[in-house]
Amino acid sequence: MPGDRIVVDDFGDVYAPQLIPHPSLGHSTYGIFLVRDQPHRSPIGATLHQDTSEGPEKSRVAYLKRLAQRNPWIPGAVFQDSDSFNTTLDKIPTRTIYAALKELQGSEDTYFSIARFVQYLVKERGERPNAALYESLIKANTHKQYGSAKAATQLLKEVQSHNIPTTPEICKALLDVTAVHPDYVLRAQVLHDMKNRWYNLTPTAEVSIIIGLLRDGQYELALFKLEELNKIPINVPPWLFDLFLYTFGELGFHEETLVILRHRQRVVDVVKRAPLSLNTWQFLLDVFSRDAFQPGIKFIWDHSVTPGHIHPPDGVVLNVLNAAAMHGDTALSMSAVQELSTRGVKLSMHHYEALIHVHIRHEDLRKALTVLCIMAKAGLPSDLASTRPIFQILRDSSASTDKALKILHELKVQYTIPAAAFNVVLESTATHGGFKVAFDLYRTIRQVCTNGPDFQTFEILLQYCTQRKSMSFLLAEMEAFSLKPTKPILDHLIRICSIQDDYEMAFRYLEMMRALTPSNSSETWWMSKNSALALLRRCIQTQDPRFEVLLEECRRRHLFHDSDIKSLMSVGGQYGNVPYSFGQDSLNSAKLPVPDSMPA
Repeated sequence: MPGDRIVVDDFGDVYAPQLIPHPSLGHSTYGIFLVRDQPHRSPIGATLHQDTSEGPEKSRVAYLKRLAQRNPWIPGAVFQDSDSFNTTLDKIPTRTIYAALKELQGSEDTYFSIARFVQYLVKERGERPNAALYESLIKANTHKQYGSAKAATQLLKEVQSHNIPTTPEICKALLDVTAVHPDYVLRAQVLHDMKNRWYNLTPTAEVSIIIGLLRDGQYELALFKLEELNKIPINVPPWLFDLFLYTFGELGFHEETLVILRHRQRVVDVVKRAPLSLNTWQFLLDVFSRDAFQPGIKFIWDHSVTPGHIHPPDGVVLNVLNAAAMHGDTALSMSAVQELSTRGVKLSMHHYEALIHVHIRHEDLRKALTVLCIMAKAGLPSDLASTRPIFQILRDSSASTDKALKILHELKVQYTIPAAAFNVVLESTATHGGFKVAFDLYRTIRQVCTNGPDFQTFEILLQYCTQRKSMSFLLAEMEAFSLKPTKPILDHLIRICSIQDDYEMAFRYLEMMRALTPSNSSETWWMSKNSALALLRRCIQTQDPRFEVLLEECRRRHLFHDSDIKSLMSVGGQYGNVPYSFGQDSLNSAKLPVPDSMPA
């Protein structure tokens, strides 16, 4: 765990301070910055001469070596270890040490090195506190771990107390500190002081202000400052745009992110340099697809995925496909599917269902029905859930239903029409024309589906059926196609039988339903509320004693509302037979909160 941040001695008392040995500089050297409990940190010289295999430290060694090579005019003694630091610097001119300090200000990980140089100049060379030394100490506080805005504020107070002019360089260093360690008060104080002194803000100072505002969470003001700075485009470094892209993208400010991304790409197209990194493209596609932001997805897909610059993960491509389906972007959805197919990914139900959705957004019935045929060809049996988007179109217009049936007859020349495609037309036909019209259409199923109907075909027909004769015919058809009754089919059979003169078959189907309950089910199957009400009404009419048992079971399953009990009571009143179960206790129990229908 890192130690406390720096504590700054008064720079004016540096000639007779109460100093504590710095843990990283040895017992013979003392620091102007007193750091409590900081981990050991090797000085520059020691780092340059040690061999380490640790990742971060190895990178630091390589960086400091490059730093020494870039500054051959600085004597090598400047980079020596702490034990010989003072001795080896004695022969180096003071102005050279100042120049080295200036160089270190713009370098990475030089917090302790700057402190050592400043301490040496004050104690050994007798340098009076001045603007250059304070600038170096303030700049050192840009270190993300050891620096702090609090220490920079204390240094600024010392500058003012010693009547040292606050130079533009000191102001710039303070703004750099607030970019790393956000401090609204310090930033405002520095800007006010610069305004009073007629100091102009340099582009780099403006960048520091913008970064500080971003870290402070003042996103609108940061964006406004970026727009102001961008009026002279050469002043804006490309990485600043990238910083906004990452920050705004993660926060979900997608409209603003896309505006910045478009501008960033235009700059790249014009200057032909500093292209956006592939990681940034990938990150933005991830956040845009996560939130189904179609304009951003489309821009990134066209500029990075289609040219082959990035290959997003399958999960991201699926998000893109879903977003394209949601917004009706056919080209993007087909491109996403093509991307998956190129990788050898086997398309599943959810991939094809997204394609159906996108085609329906354009009211393209032919392509939507074709997708159903392709699914069947790929060995993916579709069901009613897959056809809901198509049904939403067909139920609004009988003309659309006729058109869909015509399309199926045309498609059967090229494809094997699945039962799901026929079922959605059958369902729409029943919605518009009732059971008789739907039943007539069913008789022609072999002309469309060579494989015949499935159990959902009969679920649709029985939903609208009311006659025992038609019910018996459909049961015979199911047996001919080797289809066993499902729970929804049995529920429809109970309802149909309940409205017949001889309703005894309703109880048989109820027992059959309960017997077919899966072994892993916590509750036996039971009829739906509508079927239960139909059977209970019939029992009231005939004074069937089984009424009490049925009603009690329905109550136990919380199947009825208060209004349902009153409806049954009114039936009993009409036939002069109000069962004993309809006492006040029944109404009170009926007032318990219950669901609209039973769980499956």
